[in-house]
Amino acid sequence: MGYYDETEVPVYDHLAEEFAVCDRWFSSVPGSTLPNRLYALCGVAAGSRDDRPLHVPPLYHQPSFARHLDAHHISWRWYSFDPGTLRLADAHYLMGHHQRFGYFSKTGLPWKTILDISCNPEIPSFLEDAAAGTLQSVSWIDPAFTNFNPLGFPVNDDHPMADIKDGQDLVLAVYDALAASPQWDRSLLVIAYDEHGGFYDHVPPPQAADDEPETFGSYGVRVPAIIVSPWLEPRTVSHTVFDHTSIIKTILLRFCPEALHEQQPAKGRRPRLGPQNPGLRVAQASHLGELLTRTAPRRAPSRDALAAASRGAGRAGHRRARDRRSSAQRPAAKDPCRNTGAQKSGAPAERAIGPAPLGKDTANDLIDTNHPGGAAGGGRRSPGLRGRSTAR
Repeated sequence: MGYYDETEVPVYDHLAEEFAVCDRWFSSVPGSTLPNRLYALCGVAAGSRDDRPLHVPPLYHQPSFARHLDAHHISWRWYSFDPGTLRLADAHYLMGHHQRFGYFSKTGLPWKTILDISCNPEIPSFLEDAAAGTLQSVSWIDPAFTNFNPLGFPVNDDHPMADIKDGQDLVLAVYDALAASPQWDRSLLVIAYDEHGGFYDHVPPPQAADDEPETFGSYGVRVPAIIVSPWLEPRTVSHTVFDHTSIIKTILLRFCPEALHEQQPAKGRRPRLGPQNPGLRVAQASHLGELLTRTAPRRAPSRDALAAASRGAGRAGHRRARDRRSSAQRPAAKDPCRNTGAQKSGAPAERAIGPAPLGKDTANDLIDTNHPGGAAGGGRRSPGLRGRSTAR
């Protein structure tokens, strides 16, 4: 199976060396893109492991974790390029709430953004908030998606045919802004992909506790996940089973733990409009606090060499793309490890990044909390391990 090495994904190489990777982070659903994104935002899907048909708008009415943050007066903001995925997942946020939605950057906005009613251009961008030290307690960043790009932003989600160097540039911009921010000492950054894109993995997904076990009783295939925080030891490798609901569990446990004990509405009763019980999957999910093992935060590593390496990777990427185009007429050798059927039916892994920063007090608040569910454990990365496979 092919993989990208440190010369092609230098940002990931740097983050893996300096922070933590999770080698048992599974997608939440053995299915398509949108059900996995719904699990990341709402802890449930909409009754199906498949995306909706192309002629049906991808609008859902699933209560998201953001409702709990609002109910407990926890600050948060959603940064994106195109309309934020939260607006599609939770109808409560489909319109309005403009103080909650900002662009990742205001530099080079496409002309179509003047027609965008989902985002208030007066709201600071992520880059502006990070520089000013005004990031909210919880921030979420959507990339510019390949499969939903109404405003015409250059895509950077690692979805074919996107260029991986653009994905590296996005992650570097997020990391550099956070590392240079006055809020660095109180931050936790999660970088993950929604699903595996139909590529082979030798690790079978384990069973998952879920309120709908017949449809969602198993995790999906593993996806890359990198955790960045000054409270992490370098070169950490976590073997704990995580999935996308671990993000919700970590956020709620940090800011409003009582939300994890919301009562489930009785069967047959119409759910109320406010926050909902996040469900069995979230309740049983592992949280990320166990990774934050330092007793004091450390300074952000120097990023000068990383920026130079990233520019070099971009030039090399252009050369490889040119070489691929020149050889496109040659028959491709079959890859016995690639599930081509799944690749046709499902979208490749795309990136959602959040949360940052933790806000109140310090990230250390998460360390000593209880650890329900999942296989607790951890380890260190082998000094000799350099190349890492990616979902391509």
